[in-house]
Amino acid sequence: MRDRSTSSKPLHGFFHRAFLNEKLDNWVGFLFVTIIATVFAFLLANNFLLGLGVFAVVAGICVLVTCLLNPLAGLYLTMLYGFSASAISRFLLKDQLPVGVVTDILVFTTFAGLFFSNKNLKKNTADFFASRPVVWYTIIVVYLTFELFNPLGHSVGGWSQVMRKVFESFVIVFIAYNVLDTIAKIKGFVAGLFTLTFITGLYGCFQQWHGLLPTEIGWVNADQLRYGLIAIWGEYRKFSLLGGPTEFGIIMAASSVFFMLIGLNEKKLVNKIVYLGGSFIMILGMSYSGTRTANAMLAGGIVFFLLLTMNKKSSKIFAIVAALTFLFVLYAPIYGSATLNRFRSTFSATEDASYNVREINRQRVQPFIWSHPFGSGLSTTGEMGFKYNPGNPNAGFPTDSSYLNKALESGWIGIILTLILYFFMLQYTLRGYFMAKSRYFKMMFAACAAFFFCFFLGEVAQEAVGVFTNMVIYFPIFGLVLRLRQFCNESLMPSSTN
Repeated sequence: MRDRSTSSKPLHGFFHRAFLNEKLDNWVGFLFVTIIATVFAFLLANNFLLGLGVFAVVAGICVLVTCLLNPLAGLYLTMLYGFSASAISRFLLKDQLPVGVVTDILVFTTFAGLFFSNKNLKKNTADFFASRPVVWYTIIVVYLTFELFNPLGHSVGGWSQVMRKVFESFVIVFIAYNVLDTIAKIKGFVAGLFTLTFITGLYGCFQQWHGLLPTEIGWVNADQLRYGLIAIWGEYRKFSLLGGPTEFGIIMAASSVFFMLIGLNEKKLVNKIVYLGGSFIMILGMSYSGTRTANAMLAGGIVFFLLLTMNKKSSKIFAIVAALTFLFVLYAPIYGSATLNRFRSTFSATEDASYNVREINRQRVQPFIWSHPFGSGLSTTGEMGFKYNPGNPNAGFPTDSSYLNKALESGWIGIILTLILYFFMLQYTLRGYFMAKSRYFKMMFAACAAFFFCFFLGEVAQEAVGVFTNMVIYFPIFGLVLRLRQFCNESLMPSSTN
C-alpha cells in the first residue's frame, strides 16, 4: 500500500527524497550544478562584481545546506573557516569580514543539522550531560549568565559578547561529541586537523623565508597598535593565515605537541614520518611567531607527556633528545637571530621588563579580587571595558593572563569554578588513558591530555582558550575526549584500533 502522506503530498515526498535522503546525489543535483555553472559563467563574463557577489551568495547557501544535511561536514567547514577567515578578510575584503557573525551562522546551522540527522539525540544528550566536565561547564555557563545582574557591569552588550562565545563553545563541544561517533570518524577528524595546522604552519614558514606579501605588510601598517605588536626587534612576527602572531603561536604550540605525540606512537613508518615532520614545521612556525607564551606551552606540554609515559623506553630516549636540544637552543653561542633571542627570553622572565610590569599589575588588583567574589562583571577589563563599561574601576586594565581576567570579571568564585573545570578535564582524560586497553586509545588520551595542559599553561600569560581560531580546535578535541571515554566505558574497542 502506498504511503498516504507521500501520495497526498507528492512534491514534499520528492524534495525529502532528493535533498534529505539522497542528498542531491542524483539527477537533480547534476541539473542544479549545471544551471549554477552556466549562470556564473554568463555573469562573470558580463559583470564581474555582480557575478562574484552572486557566487558568494550561492556558495553561502550551499555551505549552509551542507551544514544542515551533514553535521560532520559542518564541523569541518567551521574549522576550515576558523583557520582561513582572517586571511580571506585581509586579502579579499580589506579586513572588513564580520568573522564572528559568520561563525555564529556556521555553528548554529550545524547544530540544527543534528536534528535532521539519524543520530539518537536523546541518548547522546543524556550521555553528554552525564560526564563530569560537562556538568561543571554547565555550572559555569549558568554562573556567567547571572553575571548580567552584577551591579558593577552595567552593559548588556558587553555581557552578551562574552556569553555568545561561551555558549557557542559549548555547542561546538556538543556537535563534536555527536558527529565523532565512530573510530573512523575520529581518525578522519585527526587527519583533517593535521592538514589544517600543517598548512597554517607551513605558510608561517613561507612568511619567514620569503617575507610578508605586500597586502600583509599593508595590513600590519594600517593600525598603529597592530604594528607595535607585530614589528619587534627589527623583524615582523609571523602570523600565517590567522589574526595575529599570538594566536598563531599558541595554536602551533598545542598542535605540534598533539601531533608529535601521535607520531611518536604510530606503528606505521609513513604515518610516523608525516606526523613528526608536520610537527617540526609547526614548531618552526611557532618560533617565527615570536610568541613567548607558545614557547612555554611547547616545553610544558612535552614535559607533561614525558611524565605521563616515562615508563616507556621511547619516552626516555625522547626525553634525552628533547633536553639536549633545549639546552643547545638556550645556551648555544648564537646571538644574531631575533627569533632565537626571543625564545630564550621566555625562560629568563625576571630579566624582562614587561614581565615585571605584569607582576606589579597583578599585585595591585589583588585587594579588589578578594573583596569582590563576583568580580566587576563581564567585559569590564581592557579595551572591552573602555568600550562597554567605561566607568568601571577595571576598565582599561591590561589583564594579559586569562586567569587574571576571569578573577577580575567573574570574581574569585568564577576563577575557582574555571580551575575545577580544567582539573576535571585533565582528570577525565587521564583516567581514560589508564582505563584504555587499546594502544590507539591510549595514544589519543595521552596526546589530548598534553594538548589540554598546553592550553591551561598558556592561560597564565594569554587568553589561550577563548580566541576564535583556538576555539575551533580546542573544543572539538574536548568533544572527542568525551566520545573516547564513552567508547572505553562501553568497551567498544574494535580490534582494528589495537
